[in-house]
Amino acid sequence: MEGVDAVVGVLQGGDQAEICQHLQSFNTQHAQTFGFPNLQQDKRKDLVSAILEVLNQDMQPSCHATCLSTIRILSRDKASLQFLAKPPCVTTLLKHAGMDGAEAVLELPEDEVIAEAEKCLCNIIFTSPTAQRLCSSNGCVEGVAGRLKCISDPHLSYDVKIFAVRLTFLLTALCIDIRQRLQVEFNIPALLLSAMEHTLGVENNSTLGTLEGAVLTDEQVDLLSEILKTMFNVTLTGQARQLDEEELERYKHMTAVCRYMLMCRASSEAKQEELHSHTINLMTNMPRNCLSEVIVQQGERGVGTEYDGWNMDAIMTILDFLERRIDQNKRLLETLTPVLTCLIAISRANRNVRKFLRTKTGVYFRCVRLMTCVVTEVKEAAAEFLFVLCKENVDRLVKYTGFGNAAGLLAHRGLLAGGPCSGQHNYSSGDEESDTEEYLVAKDKINPVTGRVEPDRPNPLEEMTEEQKEHLFMQLASDFDKLTREGIVKPTMIGSDGRLHVVEGGVAEMMARAQTPPPDNSDNEEEDDNE
Repeated sequence: MEGVDAVVGVLQGGDQAEICQHLQSFNTQHAQTFGFPNLQQDKRKDLVSAILEVLNQDMQPSCHATCLSTIRILSRDKASLQFLAKPPCVTTLLKHAGMDGAEAVLELPEDEVIAEAEKCLCNIIFTSPTAQRLCSSNGCVEGVAGRLKCISDPHLSYDVKIFAVRLTFLLTALCIDIRQRLQVEFNIPALLLSAMEHTLGVENNSTLGTLEGAVLTDEQVDLLSEILKTMFNVTLTGQARQLDEEELERYKHMTAVCRYMLMCRASSEAKQEELHSHTINLMTNMPRNCLSEVIVQQGERGVGTEYDGWNMDAIMTILDFLERRIDQNKRLLETLTPVLTCLIAISRANRNVRKFLRTKTGVYFRCVRLMTCVVTEVKEAAAEFLFVLCKENVDRLVKYTGFGNAAGLLAHRGLLAGGPCSGQHNYSSGDEESDTEEYLVAKDKINPVTGRVEPDRPNPLEEMTEEQKEHLFMQLASDFDKLTREGIVKPTMIGSDGRLHVVEGGVAEMMARAQTPPPDNSDNEEEDDNE
């Protein structure tokens, strides 16, 4: 590629002004370049080596920042990684990022230099497994932990903080051993929680109980988003293991901070959506016994959405978020599954939330629609959410959604025959009657398959002659027989395990089984599951 030889020559023998001039020209020319297919490998090696030599010399910060910008552009090119992911380069970048050891963070280079070095490290570590392995033993872990301790330093720019946390996110996502070291040796959840509190300005715990959140700048949202993503990585095992008292209190406090962030407002809808998305993702990792922190006592001011003495603004924010995601109808697996999972966990954990959500008929109708979604994970999550709102009671779920909509979940759970759900969570009981007056009036008109009152339609057979009816019936019988013979549909029955089983003997055996009297279940009284 033309011009590289000239740049290398200046790097090896020019002064600072010439170096900056040539590199700035190169950087401007390739600002949007993501690969250098015409650049020979030996020239790549020479260019990287020459830049590293300049970076290891005592020069002005502006010159070092320009060199690092060139490294950042080269790091987009996979063919250059074999030279960038080597120990000399990674060590040099860590030094300029102030992350080559815990003690190095006390004397930091210029912010512009730090931020550029962090960007280079993010690109290289994201793409190169070799660099990921290097970072487990070259002081990077200690440097990252030291930087997180300095997030509250007002002298650090937001760019430095954001890319430091992004680097931590990449390390915890791609390197399990580094994630474990950060958790065990440096207590990274506590460091991230402290960084989150400082960014929000809620170091005082009393602020978290307020009913209104702060107005956040774009920089605050960007930093919080990186912290939330990293916190998600390091709390993945929070639900699967036994927490000690200190960890449990930290998770409760983390949930309270998440509630506060749901109350915060950003400068634009896009930024607010981004913040709420990452907050909801993190809440899916919270242990069940910590989720009571999502709601707070309403208090005397009467601001916001109140239900039975509790402020439900955070729940309403999650519901609004869900409705927007449903309306967008894009990437349903990634956009809907986390928020539905979050609502399932909160509903299981809190009786008041469960009762409040059952009053939101709009959400109910939307979730019933999602029960027929083509994305299996979304369909199952929506059905699970409604099942939890029904306190995992089969009869109630069928009553609210119709057997056709509920059949998938019931078949998957082995509940087609009814009865209690295995592994059912403990739900509170009450004497309140679940059937509303509206339901009782419409009960006889509700279609048991769809769970709704169908509009009146004319009978299509009324205006047909007997010959036409007979021809139609024969055609239907022929079509059904063809589907059966070709194995497209098969006769099935509900087995003792509550799941569907194919009847090998065909329709005749199915009819014979159907005539067998069911076991006597008269001793099993229906339990009132109302709250």
